[in-house]
Amino acid sequence: MLLEAAPFAAGFAVTMAFFLVRRDELGDRVATHFSGGGTADDWGATSSYPWVCLALFGGLALLFGLGAALPGAGLSGRSAWTATGWGTAGLLGYLLSAVLVVNAHAVADGAEARLPWAQLVAGLGAALLAAAAGTMLRRLMPSVPHGSEREPLPGAPERLALRPGERAGWSAHNTSALLTGLGAGTFLLGTSLLAAGLVGTGLPLMLAGLLIFALSAVRVTVDRHGLTVAAGYLPWPRTRIGLDQVATARAQHVSALEWGGWGYRVSARGTGVILRSGEALVVRRENGRDFAVTTRDARTAAALLNTLAAGGDGSSPRPGGG
Repeated sequence: MLLEAAPFAAGFAVTMAFFLVRRDELGDRVATHFSGGGTADDWGATSSYPWVCLALFGGLALLFGLGAALPGAGLSGRSAWTATGWGTAGLLGYLLSAVLVVNAHAVADGAEARLPWAQLVAGLGAALLAAAAGTMLRRLMPSVPHGSEREPLPGAPERLALRPGERAGWSAHNTSALLTGLGAGTFLLGTSLLAAGLVGTGLPLMLAGLLIFALSAVRVTVDRHGLTVAAGYLPWPRTRIGLDQVATARAQHVSALEWGGWGYRVSARGTGVILRSGEALVVRRENGRDFAVTTRDARTAAALLNTLAAGGDGSSPRPGGG
């Protein structure tokens, strides 16, 4: 969490250093918004600028710090989250400092301030350098072993013992650190471009970021209806495999790259919802095709699904039931 919050603390410190150095050159107001051509079209009180920066950097530090603590994220997911956070901090730190510089060089309380395109390009360069630095630091950190995640889970079908007539259900909410970071980064980039007056580019990126974030979590449920995998924050999309379609279920480790990446995947291995590399519930359908969804506690989910597919309480197995 400290690694994710550090660049925002550094960005705030750099911005405040520029503010203190240039304070005597600034008037009572500063230009805070610029049109697509780079000319100022909105202003704010100079005295409130540090508080706005504090709220912006502090909020993002909290967001990315908590995001780093999400359970179940692998090294690749955390590296992507770190790169996004550090890149965002680098971009904001550069642009907010550049705004102070152009206001200090302007006259009449920032009325003639101008932020050229070159500053935005330089800000993107600072973002890339910061993202690279964060990624390097993340890779230099010692990895924390997760014993059960490093050893293959048994592939043999298991069942959950239920008494005749007893009903049971299982559900888990799973979040992808990679997709969450990607969605947040895309949204923040769109916000920055929109603030710069680039509505045609910034608005689509903001919407895309919100969509990616909305699809960054899934709810996995096993009950008398079978297996249901639904988007964590939206009512759609939803995948359901009925009990009559389940031949067997098992818990095993999967690699996101072997399944073709992250998200809803279609590959030679089958179909699946892959949020990360690691523990997954894999269902062999009656047609011989596999469906996988990465989730915590996949062993319990597989055992219950096998029991329900065998006859509800395990007392009357059907052909093909695990």
